[in-house]
Amino acid sequence: MAHSLSRDVYWLLRNTTSTLKNDLRKQIEAHGISWPQFHALYHIGEQGIPANELARELHCNASNMTGLVDRMIENGWVYREHSARDRRVWLVKLTEEGEQLKERLFPLHRQNIERRMSCLSGEELALLAKLLRKLADQDSGREQS
Repeated sequence: MAHSLSRDVYWLLRNTTSTLKNDLRKQIEAHGISWPQFHALYHIGEQGIPANELARELHCNASNMTGLVDRMIENGWVYREHSARDRRVWLVKLTEEGEQLKERLFPLHRQNIERRMSCLSGEELALLAKLLRKLADQDSGREQS
């Protein structure tokens, strides 16, 4: 098979993304929370979130969502409550401990991202962002110059 710079760059991008995600996940999991639970915290606002909507946001099915929420309840981070508007809907809401965890972990996560990206200069970051947008937008007809 002939050498292809395009394929090389594709694999480099894929491997880099995986490496960054794995490092960020390890940093979060060191605080006693799984990566999916951390992402669930992100999507649970002050008013809570319907369980089916949280499942959509996390790209998982209802049974996986049930297990995830059950473990978060066991840890004291969330609770379930019927929606006042529709009793068939369960809302997932943060406990005070869950809110404190979110307030503690999200700044740390942002710092971890900044630390990982700090090997690039501001100019390099701007160029990388421009190139990634161009690559992402090429099929949508929104290609930027």
